[in-house]
Amino acid sequence: MTIGEKLKEARLAKGLKQSDVASKLGCAATSLTNWEKGKVNPSLEVLSSLCQIYEISALSLLSKKYRYEDLVAIADKPVPDRSYEEQVALNFSQPILSKLIAADAARRDAETNARTAAFLQNTNLLERFGGQMDKSEIDAVRNEYDAHGSADQDILFAFHSLNKEGKLAFLSMLSGMISDQDNLQPFSRMDVAKEYTLKKISEEKDALRKE
Repeated sequence: MTIGEKLKEARLAKGLKQSDVASKLGCAATSLTNWEKGKVNPSLEVLSSLCQIYEISALSLLSKKYRYEDLVAIADKPVPDRSYEEQVALNFSQPILSKLIAADAARRDAETNARTAAFLQNTNLLERFGGQMDKSEIDAVRNEYDAHGSADQDILFAFHSLNKEGKLAFLSMLSGMISDQDNLQPFSRMDVAKEYTLKKISEEKDALRKE
């Protein structure tokens, strides 16, 4: 059945005449005839009003159920290239689409959080170099991390959001800063931490270049 035929069926199911509906909409009864025969399509605003009068969902008028991927594809089309049904599907699926997009964003955020947590856990400075630092130095690092841990994570989030070229540029900048001894804190055996970190950055850059 066409959208027009389904609108007629919905009207008859409510026991309404075309003149009854036309009166509610403030239009001519001939408009109902044209919509139901498929000669013209009602505007989306009028269609919404018709669905409220008939107590039906606009999506129930469509010829098929549109999936998330379908709606994304329709949204990518220029408006003039969309069929009337596609436009109806997109417009009246917006609440559903918004929830799906939000759920997808939440899923990606959770994955990023998990990757960052794993990174922090696997590169804990105190675990790697704590045996070569005295207690005052360990306490100093721990206090600084407690004070700026959220900022550290924000930097990691920013790194993960960069494209390949951006990551390489960031790592190169980081290597340059770490290579300059004047930029490092005066902890004992910081040379070991510096050598290890520069090695890891180099390995990460090599891996990125191979992608």
